Amino acid sequence: LLKTFPKFIYAYICTPKMDVKENIIHQSLILFLKKGVKQVNMDEVASNLGISKKTLYIHFDNKQDLIHHCFQRHNQMFEEMINNSFSQPHNAIDELFAIDESVSLMMKKTNPYLLGELKRYYPNTWNLLEELKQKVLFNIMKNNLISGIQQELYRSELDVDIITKFVISRTDTLVNDEIFTLTVYNFKDLLKENRIYHIRGIATPKGIKYLEKKINEL
Repeated sequence: LLKTFPKFIYAYICTPKMDVKENIIHQSLILFLKKGVKQVNMDEVASNLGISKKTLYIHFDNKQDLIHHCFQRHNQMFEEMINNSFSQPHNAIDELFAIDESVSLMMKKTNPYLLGELKRYYPNTWNLLEELKQKVLFNIMKNNLISGIQQELYRSELDVDIITKFVISRTDTLVNDEIFTLTVYNFKDLLKENRIYHIRGIATPKGIKYLEKKINEL
């Protein structure tokens, strides 16, 4: 199961010298990403890890507590994944496509019903993902706009704060299963169309020319 996930996640999860609680969190997160949170019970978690339920309950009060810890770790992984996307030199447009590639790799191996289940059944944990979006993604998109303006790829007259909020609000639409059901739509295609739509709206002629080159390379 682990090796079906992107190399970055696999390497992160297989970090040596992990204590029992951390190992439970990492392994359980993979299970929840793969199968969702509604159908997986604590018996299956224990069986998947090769431990007893008693061991689980030594470290976690209940399934809700375990899920919350798992998605706290998920947020840390997501931030590290995004930073890893910037490890090579990019201009602002390259950065956006690199982010989308990393996100699509993670979502490709994620149960399409997971986000809806978290929102419906585990609202406190869903709020963790909302916090990630409002804090981490907001800063990433804002900095990207500033860089793009400096590189003359984006128009200088843009209101960075307003455009950033537009971008974040569209993120809600992409993960809204009533609009884009992930059993019907390919998430990578959604990201691509959303990104092209966004860049065309803010780019200078220089930026449009680079975008066209980028699209032809996809």
